[in-house]
Amino acid sequence: MDSKAVRLLDESEAAECLHVSKRTLQGFRQRRIGPPFVRVGGRVRYRPADLEAYIEAARVLPIE
Repeated sequence: MDSKAVRLLDESEAAECLHVSKRTLQGFRQRRIGPPFVRVGGRVRYRPADLEAYIEAARVLPIE
């Protein structure tokens, strides 16, 4: 593993990044949909790279 520490986002920061409410993120977790998350010391955290990948996977391309 890289020795460089990854900054993990808390629930509020992740919700802001995705433009959804914290409640929506909680619902995503409960239904096992949405971006991947990690639990650190019992707290939910999100990796920025996982949020970016989630956003990229949700892209809808126009029909040509």
